[in-house]
Amino acid sequence: MSEITFEARVKATGLRPKPDDMPKLEALVKDLDRAASMLHRPRPYSQEPLNAFWLKPA
Repeated sequence: MSEITFEARVKATGLRPKPDDMPKLEALVKDLDRAASMLHRPRPYSQEPLNAFWLKPA
C-alpha cells in the first residue's frame, strides 16, 4: 500500500497553497505533530484530566 503524499493530503482538505509555500507548510505540520505527540503521552490514571460530571440523585 502506498503512502499518501503530503501534497495530496493538503489538496484533500481543500487548501490551495502556492507551490513555494508547500515546504514551509509541511515543516509547520511536522512541528505541530511533534508538539502534539509530546503532550499526548500515556499518564497514570490519577493524572488524567477529569472529563465527567457527577450526577446528583433525584
